[in-house]
Amino acid sequence: MKRAFNRLQKGVLAWRAGGCCQRCGGALGKPFHADYVVAFSRGGRTVTDNGQALCATCNLRKGAK
Repeated sequence: MKRAFNRLQKGVLAWRAGGCCQRCGGALGKPFHADYVVAFSRGGRTVTDNGQALCATCNLRKGAK
């Protein structure tokens, strides 16, 4: 099973988020982090339905809780 979202999937996540971080609402910018809703380490699949676009700050704060 692949671990990273590909370019097309990242594009879909950014489009779906409207160019804004799905956690804080700030601008995503380039590059942004394609994050798992259900962590990969907990069985989350690498599909857009399990992904969200986050700014780097929010993703790094989130960690694997």
